[in-house]
Formats: sequence, structure tokens, C-alpha cells
Amino acid sequence: MLLPREKKMIELIYRSKNGLTTFELANALNISQRTVKYELQKIKEELKSSGCRIDSKTGRGIWISCSEEGKKFLDNLLLNEEAPCSFIPEVRKYYIALKLLDSDDFISMESISQTMFVSNGTIMNDMNKLETFFQKQGLELERKVKYGVRVRGTEELIRVAKANVIRSIIASQGNDVSLKLQPFFDDIDLSSLNGILQESEEKFSFVLTDASYSEMLLHLAIIIKRLMKKKNCMIDEENLLEYRKKEEWETCCFLGERVQEVFGVEVSNGDIVYICMNLSAAKLLREALVFSHESEQAGEVPSQTFEAWERIVGSVGEMYGENLLDDNMFKTALFVHLNAMFNRLRNKIYIENPLKDMVKEELAYEFDVATYMAGLFYAEYGIKLGENEICDIALYIGASLQREQAQRKVEQPRVMIVCSTGVGTSQFVVTKLKLYFPDMIITKIVPATRAEAVARQEPLDFVISTVPLKLEGVNVIPVSPLLTEHDINKIKMAIHVSPAEPVRRGNEKYATLFKLMDGRISILKCDCRSKEEAIRLLGGRLHQEGYVDEEFVDSVFMRENLAATSIGCTFAIPHAYEGHIKKQGIGLMTLKHPILWGGEEKVQIIMMLSIDVKLNESFKVIFGELADLTKDMTAVDRILKADRFSDISRFFQ
Repeated sequence: MLLPREKKMIELIYRSKNGLTTFELANALNISQRTVKYELQKIKEELKSSGCRIDSKTGRGIWISCSEEGKKFLDNLLLNEEAPCSFIPEVRKYYIALKLLDSDDFISMESISQTMFVSNGTIMNDMNKLETFFQKQGLELERKVKYGVRVRGTEELIRVAKANVIRSIIASQGNDVSLKLQPFFDDIDLSSLNGILQESEEKFSFVLTDASYSEMLLHLAIIIKRLMKKKNCMIDEENLLEYRKKEEWETCCFLGERVQEVFGVEVSNGDIVYICMNLSAAKLLREALVFSHESEQAGEVPSQTFEAWERIVGSVGEMYGENLLDDNMFKTALFVHLNAMFNRLRNKIYIENPLKDMVKEELAYEFDVATYMAGLFYAEYGIKLGENEICDIALYIGASLQREQAQRKVEQPRVMIVCSTGVGTSQFVVTKLKLYFPDMIITKIVPATRAEAVARQEPLDFVISTVPLKLEGVNVIPVSPLLTEHDINKIKMAIHVSPAEPVRRGNEKYATLFKLMDGRISILKCDCRSKEEAIRLLGGRLHQEGYVDEEFVDSVFMRENLAATSIGCTFAIPHAYEGHIKKQGIGLMTLKHPILWGGEEKVQIIMMLSIDVKLNESFKVIFGELADLTKDMTAVDRILKADRFSDISRFFQ
């Protein structure tokens, strides 16, 4: 989607006779030259299929080159204020979905094609994709000759679908939801809505994570927009009584009353239930979950459910040789999280985990453990967890494994942690800090929106923040949410602790990984064109050489169905969970061309593990070395260029 400012930038460039420099654009739009360059990259991507392109040359500046068709296209775009301003096919699909969700009546194909500046045939293809999308949302795409198309379903499902659509549009731009909501709600003052939400946090003493705050803002805005059209949610008496028992009910009633007062809409009990459904699914930063071994919220989980989850966690611990059940803090925090997560998924509310790629890369072992757990949850409840949910669980597991190693000592430096992505991340950060800095006093864990206010009240030595942050009078140490070795060293410098030297240097750090490789189970510069083909070919080679049994490949596919094993943009590590292993080893495959592995992730190096999961330490070490290898561009380059396995083995010896 092109935002108004980006649309204005196109207009300025298009109307200029001799081109414009980044300096001139920055002055005209009152933004930095860096922002101009960033937004130009996005505009280039958006205009790819329009017959227009952005050109630039030192000394001349920036200009737009257009075909005749492209000129018509831009003229229509700049004249038409209603234009959705997006030309990427995937994004266009979502704009059509929004148009349908906002309409009670049939909309003709001609009307949609004119609005989107594409042919009827293109719109028909989009409709076929949308039919599947709406089905997943529990809605029906109704088509009627001479009338057009419309969406049918309950008010609740329409609201949820609309939230998912807006989130998908915004996610395609790589920007946070809260920064991009206003263009979708031009008739709603989001600053007033923001004030209501903050007022609720203060009054009822809860703190939403930054991501969940954006989610609540989005859902509340959708509620108001629907109520302006007199579209209320219905609720029967039995369900209403159930929701009235929830601890969030009083908060949601207050939110409903304030929305009614400020925006002049009528909020029904059904609408309050809808608010409650979303607030129950939101992630909260609750320090009790981070620091205490017990939590009152664990009591929210029914005893039968609690017992089932304990059994699943016990099975996971047994499989991987981890004492997860011995960690009461892990159980309490995880079970509270699972309760909210399952409620959210049952109501078709999906939340993107902003740390997904980083977790898969940095916590590959923990992600694998969490994926196994997800398989057990699916078997128990029939609810499939996506990668976003699995990554959340991986963070809790990572925190537990770090906690196992940590020892408590005398507390000294006073530190506040700013963490915007939820309890799982904050637990992981706290636990890892305690491992490296057992004498550290962590006074508070807050989202970025609260950091300044809390910092004024707390005596602090410094602040550790996982988000960009500036605070007057306080030393802020920026870190990644997974606290890399570099981050740890920055903190050590801040508190005058000498950074420890790594145990192993250079290629020695891949010793276990490459010890398990063999030229007989390696296929280099292969011309496989699909994930399935690659798995069957490499799995067949492992079977041929006596490493695995004949059922191994099927087990690998079962594991992939739970969550893709791609990590670090280049690698995939397909494997089976248990059994099927005759001999320990790692099959290596390099590809001439990258192939799609999971969603939009492409891989070019495949390491198929013939490793018994129950050999706990070996499994952990291999995943740790793989995480390092994915970031070692020299090593990756050597592997991809190698014509023979001996070229690889020489480099890593």
C-alpha cells in the first residue's frame, strides 16, 4: 500500500520536468533524506507491474519513466483519491477483500477492476484466491451472475477477517501496525481511541505489549467503524454469562462505555464480548510471570486441561532429555500463555511474531522442541499451531533451559528492561541476563510506551532495550531480543566486566557438525526444483548408505508438516523425530538454484539429520553449530561453491 506521503512523492517526481534530488524531496515533504531513500525503495517495488519505474542518476536526480499505459495508470492514480494505492498482486487481493467486507451489497467485477486499474480476468483470478481465504476465515464468497460478489457471515467473523486483512496489508510493508492504522480509519480519531486504551491500562493496572497494544487499537477501530454502520455483534444469554465471569469483563465494559461516550455509537453486550475475546487473547507484560514461581493466573486453567498440558510437557521433556516439568516458573508462564493462545486461535485471531525469523535461527534447538510439542497439542486438541505460535513456545523453553544453568548471587547493578514483544521474550531476556550477570537487579520490565515514565521514577544504573530507545539521563544499551554474544559483551563493558574469550575459534566451532558428514551421503550442486524432490532424493541416499530405515522419509515429511525446518534464509535441516535411525550422520545437499521451503523462505543448502533426538547433548550441539553456520557467510560461500565434498572437508578441518 502507498501511504498519502508516498503518493505525494510520486506526484512530485512525476510532475517535475528535470527530476528531483533526495535533498529537494526531503525539503518538500519535511522528512529526512534517509527516509526519502527508504520510501523510494518501497515505491519502486509497488510500481513494478504498472508500466512505470523510478530512475536515478548522480547529477540529474530522480525521475519516473513510463510507457503510454504507465502514464494513463499514474494519471488515474493521482486523480483518483479513492484509489487503493497498491499494485502488488498479493496486496491488491487484500484491498479487494476489504472492499467486500465493508459492503452489505453485491459488488460488480467491473466496479472492482476499474478501482484497481486491472482487467476483469485479473480480478477473476484474485476472486479465486479470495474464495479460499474467506473459507479459512469461516466466511462465504457468494457470486451471482449480473450482480457480482459479496461476503456472507456473522458480524464477529467479518470483524476478525477485516483485522486479519488489514494486518496482512501492513505486514507486506514491513511496518508496525500501530504506525499504519490511520489510513484505514480516516473517519475515526485514533488519538482519542489511543487515550481510551491508555486510560483503561491505568485504571485496571495492566500493561499490553507494544504488539498487543496495536492489535487492540486495530480491533477497537474496526468495532467503531462497524458500529457506525449499525453492525452489532449478537450474543446468546448462556455465552454472555460465561464471559461475565472472566476477569477482563469489567475492563471491557469500561472500554465499551468510553467508546460509546467518545464516538457516539451504541455498544451492545455482544460487542463487549467481542472486545473481551480480543483482550483475553492479548499478551500482557506481567512481572509476576517473570519473577515468581507461582501465579494466580495459573488458576484460570481448568484442572483437567492443566493435567493434559503437564502430560504433554512431560512427554516432550522425556523425548529431549530436558527436565521441563521441574521448572515451575516455566509451567506457570507457559500454561497462562497457552490458555490465551488457544482462545485466540479458536476465535481465528492470528498474531504475527516479529521475532519469528530470529528465533528459528538463534534458537533452532528450542524451536525444534517446541515443534514437537505443537504436534502433541494437535493430536490432543485438533488445533494446528503455526510458526508464530511455535516461536512463542520456543522462547519459554529457551528461558527454562537458560534458567537451569543460572545461579543466584548477590544483586548489585539496577537495570530496567524494555521489551515490546511479550512474556516469552521477556522471560528469555531475564533468564539469559541472570545466567551471565547473576548479581544484576532487574527492577522492571516495561514496553517502550512506558519506558520514559518508569525511568523517571526508578533509580537505575542503565536500561537494556530490545527496541530503539532514547531516554534522558539514562544509559540505554540496545540489544537484540535473543541477546547475542555481541549484546552480552556490550553489557559487560557497561558494567565493567571483561568479556570472556570464546572457547573455540574459526572452523573449530563446526567440529561436531562436519564430523558427522560424509561424501557418500552428500549431493552437491543438485538441480532439484522442489522441497519434496530434495527430501526424497537426499533421504533415499541416506537409506541407500544404511543410515536410516525405509520409513525415514515419510517421518521427515510428517515433521515438515508441523513447521518448516528452514533457518537463516539459506539452510534447511529436515529430520525425523524418533526411530528410523540406524547410524548417526548428516546428509548434505547443495542446490544450483534456491527452492521454496516454508512459505516464502528459500533454501540452497540442505542438511538432513540422521541423528537420534534422544542423544540430547549431540542434538543440542549440532543445532548450536548450525545456528552459527547460518551467519558465517564465508563458510556458506565455500559450501555453495564446492564441486566435491573434499573441498568442503578441507575447509572445515
